[in-house]
Amino acid sequence: MKLSRRETAELLKNLDGKILITTHKNPDGDAIGSSLGWFNFLKNLGKDVKVVYRDRIPYFFDFLPGVGEVETKERLDERYDWVIITDVSEVRRTGFEEIPAENALVIDHHITAQPFTDFAIVEPDISSTCELSYELMLLIDPGRITYEVALPIYTGIFTDTGSFSYNNTSSRTLEVAAELLKKGVDPYLVRFNLFERNRINRFKLLELVLRTLEFALGGKVAHITVYRKFLEEAGALLEETEGFINYPRSIAGVEVAVFFKEIEENGWKVSLRSKGKVNVAEVAKRLGGGGHRMAAGYETEGSLEKVKGELFKELERELKAV
Repeated sequence: MKLSRRETAELLKNLDGKILITTHKNPDGDAIGSSLGWFNFLKNLGKDVKVVYRDRIPYFFDFLPGVGEVETKERLDERYDWVIITDVSEVRRTGFEEIPAENALVIDHHITAQPFTDFAIVEPDISSTCELSYELMLLIDPGRITYEVALPIYTGIFTDTGSFSYNNTSSRTLEVAAELLKKGVDPYLVRFNLFERNRINRFKLLELVLRTLEFALGGKVAHITVYRKFLEEAGALLEETEGFINYPRSIAGVEVAVFFKEIEENGWKVSLRSKGKVNVAEVAKRLGGGGHRMAAGYETEGSLEKVKGELFKELERELKAV
């Protein structure tokens, strides 16, 4: 059932019993920010709530309130009365085979969202799940939006808008950011933690990855690859590749940037970024993933050559249509 903001707010306000909050595998800023924002907000309302992820949180988010209470598990053994799933609408993308909850609510903003739950709110035109979450919190109880809620919500908006530079940044997005600053959020604290705590290993990894830069489809597609052996050689973590895709995307004449990430033998995570002409969300959806018009991704299996062939065929189709 698709809910309005008012209906969702009423539902959240009246939740009873044990509540689980989770999000997608390999959580990013919006996923972490929205789930922690709701965790702290619902605790302020006196709810019995916990956060469990399939994958660990990247170290550069360790400044967020509540991050130390997040559990990481391969499977969910406990039963819950409710699960709130943020920033994703498909159970398989949470990384869990099943979620043992009597009721489920999805809060998401992806254009490709196809909620499997009884209750869902999806707003593809809003910047982030964090911005949507903030609007819902205002309807529930503005007084419960403390600093511990505001900081993760601001961080998720900041990351999903590319530091307020992407075209999903609306005037309301900036108004929300200003309101969060009034709660005590320090913009430089967020920027420092996300962008100015790089280990030297990240730059060693970047050097290896940039050596893989290649072009396809007449130079309109630029792609890079990170192999697991690169991580070992550089002593780096996969999350330290955050932002690498912006290098091929920034090249003149390139319409789509692709980042192939080897996550296991013959297992790949593929990230797509568009400059606007190509709807990469549709490409990712056809290959089993999803996302936004200008930023999307999916996971797949097979040799890199096979993965590239399948993707480039879909991208060629899209480029011919623009």
